[in-house]
Amino acid sequence: MTIVGNLEFLFKNVRYKLLRVKDEYYLLDMDRLAWSIVFPFIYWFVPHPVYRIDEATYEKLKVPGEKRRSIMSAVLFITGVSIPLGRFLGFISDRYLVPIPNVFTMVMFIVFIAISICGRLYVHCSSKRKINNTIRLDTTPKRSIKIRPTIVGFIKAFYMYFLFLGICLLGGYLYIEFKDFLAGVSFAVLLCVCLLTNTAIIPEGSVKVTYLKDTDQILYQERH
Repeated sequence: MTIVGNLEFLFKNVRYKLLRVKDEYYLLDMDRLAWSIVFPFIYWFVPHPVYRIDEATYEKLKVPGEKRRSIMSAVLFITGVSIPLGRFLGFISDRYLVPIPNVFTMVMFIVFIAISICGRLYVHCSSKRKINNTIRLDTTPKRSIKIRPTIVGFIKAFYMYFLFLGICLLGGYLYIEFKDFLAGVSFAVLLCVCLLTNTAIIPEGSVKVTYLKDTDQILYQERH
């Protein structure tokens, strides 16, 4: 049976999401499938174990209302200054930076990719450490579900993924084409952000939840 639930983001933790279905509360690990980083849409079609939590823990972990407003303000501010800032950096690059040799360009291209991957792995591990400071996941009961966004969520997810992917590919192309170190740094940042899109592939808001086989007994057997 499919039930409509509500998905919320955690405060200062991109890996996990909060799920409320009627009077039940769960914690969802968006990084459980490592290969979903490369193809995040697979998350919509496979079952996931979710951690059962109580209402107090749910309220403690979710983003406070005032913080949510400040985050939105920051996003709007960054969006507003991105175009003039990009033009200014382009001017600085054209005026002061010297194109770099082809061999060094490719070496640095690999280095930028490695830095982005390391940054992504750091987010993966640090997010788990943060949540374990609040909840012992290895002793928390679990339940198996399938979760999908609504039609609006599908549209948001596709738009977000292909937008960041397109910008990332454009950044990589500009770096290789113009051999500009500043473009390479921008590519590394964009790639790291693109690798995080799997954590938001199910947008915040209404979601469709299907309960599968309860895994509480399996978890009990594993602990004993």
